[in-house]
Amino acid sequence: MAPKLRAMVRQQTQDYLQSHFESSVQFDDFEVSFFPRVRVSVQGLVLRHQGRTDIPPLIEARDVSFYSNLASLLRHRPEIDLVQLDGLRIHTPPRNPGGPPLIPATKQNLADKFPIVIREMRADGALLVTLRRDSDKPPNEFPIHHLVMRDFSFDRPAAFYALLTNPKPRGEIICDGEFGPWQADQPSETPVSAKYTFSDADLGTLRGLQGKLSSMGKFSGPLDYLSVEGVTDTPDFAIRTSAHPMALHTDFTAIVDGTNGNTILTNVTAKFLHTTVLAHGKVIDEHPLIKGRTIALDAVSNDARVEDLLALAVKAVKPIMTGSARLKTKILIPERDEDIIERLQLDGQFGLGKVHFTSSTVQGKVDSLSRRGQGKPADLDIFDSVSDLNGNFKMANASVYFSNLAFAVEGASVALAGTYNIDGGQMDFRGKLRLQAKLSQTMTGWKSVMLQPFNGFFAGKNGGTEVPIKITGTRENPSFGVDFHDPANKK
Repeated sequence: MAPKLRAMVRQQTQDYLQSHFESSVQFDDFEVSFFPRVRVSVQGLVLRHQGRTDIPPLIEARDVSFYSNLASLLRHRPEIDLVQLDGLRIHTPPRNPGGPPLIPATKQNLADKFPIVIREMRADGALLVTLRRDSDKPPNEFPIHHLVMRDFSFDRPAAFYALLTNPKPRGEIICDGEFGPWQADQPSETPVSAKYTFSDADLGTLRGLQGKLSSMGKFSGPLDYLSVEGVTDTPDFAIRTSAHPMALHTDFTAIVDGTNGNTILTNVTAKFLHTTVLAHGKVIDEHPLIKGRTIALDAVSNDARVEDLLALAVKAVKPIMTGSARLKTKILIPERDEDIIERLQLDGQFGLGKVHFTSSTVQGKVDSLSRRGQGKPADLDIFDSVSDLNGNFKMANASVYFSNLAFAVEGASVALAGTYNIDGGQMDFRGKLRLQAKLSQTMTGWKSVMLQPFNGFFAGKNGGTEVPIKITGTRENPSFGVDFHDPANKK
């Protein structure tokens, strides 16, 4: 009876796989043995989704082995002791938006049709490959080093343990939890719950970032609507425009579609140095033909420090200024494979309060500006002036454009607009310097006398002095001057 049993088992296995996965099924070899225990061995298993040969197989395995004993198989609920999958490769075909699911729903009650229990299912060295709609784009690969499921059946959750590699940022993920029971009518509604750890994630695999990230947390819910909460820690976080690695900690909650990886970040609290930033947004595959995912966030901070933000962004040994800061911005990082700084787009507003410059030379110029603005250029008791700075900004292609940029100290204010290059530090700002004092009152002695005829020429609308100015040069060597090319200066 062995040949008949082998043929029957082979046909039933083939029919089930073909029906459930909507695929053509191919075996290189199929063997059944009954001594000393029942063993089914399948070599060269290949499932081609809808028979397609223009893309890699949906599932292929070098060897699949089932182990059991005859008494267990003859029970009311047959039991298989072990299913071992070697050389497992799963290729998920590209799916058009709104298209049918990869594994179609079925109205069959699988728990009744297949009342089987698999005590242990094991796969080592497996690979999950997500194919892209554009065949010229490289697929996303997720190596699964070790996967174990225990007590699997169609009517109860199965315990599972998985060790896999996340491609970007590259790092190791360990998951330990429960999966199922399988929802035959709506596979995406199959529940899962687990704890995870994500360790040694190399942010250097994301061009423009540096540091080693670790994370831990938990997730639960249906596969297409997983609730996730966790924390991340990066003790040496840095972006390429800065030379100051710093500890970055985040607490987050999110909703993740486990069928495609799209993520809604419902709350992110990021802390570094003495600054806290709150954010929410999404990480989605917005353009399937382009590698990567689009990151879109709304971020706000009412509890920031200027020196922290500067340390995060620039390479200067010490920050040029200190003070409190408020920040509100939209963050967009399109899904391309370029440097993150090149892709980063910002659109927001900021405000800095009680700013003090750390450079004695710069602070000296600010103090001098305040003295002259008050008409007391020789009053050395006016020193260590603090100032406010606020404005709007937009960033694209590693350059920042500032508008409505306002800087004020007692007796003087500056209104500017212009650009600043993140990489080279080049700047070009144009605007107005307004002083409470008349032009001649900003000087002493004979210079004051010489300037008196020009008081009317540089008079502001509300009195005092108004001068068109420009700030050019670089971050390290700024140049301040009168903007004689400003049309307002030709009245």
